[in-house]
Amino acid sequence: MNNRYIVSIVAIVLSLFSIIYVGVQVAGLMQSGYTTETVYQMTVSQTVSVQGVFVREEVAIPIDSEGKVVSPFYSVGSKVAVNTELGSIYDDLSAVRAQYRAQNIQTTVGALERAQESVGSTDVIRPETLNGQIADYTAQLISMRDSQDFSSLSELRGSLTEAMAKRAIVVDGVTDYSAQITALKENLSELESLASSQTQSFTSTAAGYFVDHVDGYEDVMTEEYLETLSASQLKDWLAGYTGYNGSQSAVKIVTNHRWIFAAAVDEEQMRLLSNIDSVTLNFPGIQDGVKVSIASVEREEETGLYKVEFEGDLVNETLLSSRVLTAEIRIRDYTGIRIPKEAIRFVDGQKGVYIQSGSKIYFRYIDQIYETTDYVLSRSYYEDGLEGEEYVKLYDTVVVGGKGLYDEKLVQ
Repeated sequence: MNNRYIVSIVAIVLSLFSIIYVGVQVAGLMQSGYTTETVYQMTVSQTVSVQGVFVREEVAIPIDSEGKVVSPFYSVGSKVAVNTELGSIYDDLSAVRAQYRAQNIQTTVGALERAQESVGSTDVIRPETLNGQIADYTAQLISMRDSQDFSSLSELRGSLTEAMAKRAIVVDGVTDYSAQITALKENLSELESLASSQTQSFTSTAAGYFVDHVDGYEDVMTEEYLETLSASQLKDWLAGYTGYNGSQSAVKIVTNHRWIFAAAVDEEQMRLLSNIDSVTLNFPGIQDGVKVSIASVEREEETGLYKVEFEGDLVNETLLSSRVLTAEIRIRDYTGIRIPKEAIRFVDGQKGVYIQSGSKIYFRYIDQIYETTDYVLSRSYYEDGLEGEEYVKLYDTVVVGGKGLYDEKLVQ
């Protein structure tokens, strides 16, 4: 008989054997009335939800913005020095448009001048290289559009214009951009004159982190004022907060990276926070959370509420632009083996589970470290000699449902 046919027959027999074996195992479990589940490791965070207020050192800088257009030079969170020119105030939108058109023309003129300088260069630029650059710049523009982040638009626009101008030189034989540059500079002069006649500037009166608006609490919610509030007064203040209404009647400088996030918590929440020096605050829009220390705790005897002040030093746009935020206090993380509660049994007063290993069922203890309404986490034990042998382990097959269970029971 041909060897190929013998191999095929053997493969078929083995496949049938595997199917029969699995079927017998499944049928045995079904007949026994047992249901099982493989257990895995997971990490959960113990959290407390609070609403709190940010207290910072802030200096407001009033600007005459009524009926005008304010255009800051810096994004929120940028570090600036004293007497730094922070932005411009335009009489109307026509002046703003003139300014932006002037900036675009400046970028274009610079790109054309650099492209023309390359005509006399000894470096040979291949068309496929320029095509690749143009494709890359275009892809960046699309990405910028999708992410709504236009912070580097002007620079990218100049690079794309320069690459296209160089391609025209290499591929189309264009050698002189002098006429275009002259015409653009004439237009630029007119636009700059128009913009400058309708523009004022404003400067910083302090060093620190720039914020392009105020909320009216800069001189109100100070550390000195916070010290006068009891826990219940702070809770009432937060309840009465009507929302953030940013105004461009002024900008501000946050003069210190250190800040306080103050919240009122009840007895149960405080119990979870006791004997802890630092926690992580999870704020909306901040992926990894913010590590903070617990700066002070003050209990109000009449109500049992606590005023807790968390101290942090992260500087970013979300935090600088907010006065009141809801935060999840991540107190501690627990990592262990997730055990569904329906699998838990008690044998001789000991909490544990039955696991299936081979053809037998064994009882294994649970070393519980965390509990919810649906599951518990058991401390992970790994094979290290005989250490932890009697405890449930990662990837054990746990019996979730079944009757008549006992240690070393044979699975029929």
